[in-house]
Amino acid sequence: MKDILRTARLTAVRRFRALDDEDWARPSLCSGWRTREVLAHLVTPFEVPLPRMALSMVRHRGPSGAMDAWARSLAERDAADLVDVLEANAGSTFHPPGLPLEAPLTDVLVHTVDIVWALAGHASVDHVDPAHVEPSLAFLTTPKAVGVFLPRGRLDRVRLEAEDTTFVHGTGPTISGPALALAVGACGRAPAYDLLDGPGLARWRD
Repeated sequence: MKDILRTARLTAVRRFRALDDEDWARPSLCSGWRTREVLAHLVTPFEVPLPRMALSMVRHRGPSGAMDAWARSLAERDAADLVDVLEANAGSTFHPPGLPLEAPLTDVLVHTVDIVWALAGHASVDHVDPAHVEPSLAFLTTPKAVGVFLPRGRLDRVRLEAEDTTFVHGTGPTISGPALALAVGACGRAPAYDLLDGPGLARWRD
């Protein structure tokens, strides 16, 4: 798992190194954030100690507000510096209290898509090994992911089938497609729906 997380971060670093200042000023797929705020969010765990984050959560009345505030603050730094931070911490095994290592893996997979797909103008899964997405899918189908990565009921009464791995979960109308598209689609990224198929997809589109 540690190696998969490290690989995901280094894959993101390679993609991010090719971006310029104009790219970092563009909107991402993450509502309200430019691509640079998404990048800043990815390095927040390495730049903000847990005690400071805890104080921010009190000040901003929850983790979402605290994360948003820190992302906007760190985004004022040079993007190349933030990419350096991500690369230097590629092997970090930090994970939020109460969540498994699959949580930061999901974070980097989904937020890399938020940047890459937004800039490319289309959805593509060719930058990720499908086998490296399986742990994220397995995590997303657990109660611990609810409220953090996806809303309650998101995966109720649907069956997920990854076409490029052996991953299968749930019962009901099927949603099938590449593992990465299933993961980010479950997290609400609409461009993923163009890579998915099946009668269950209507629930996500609605």
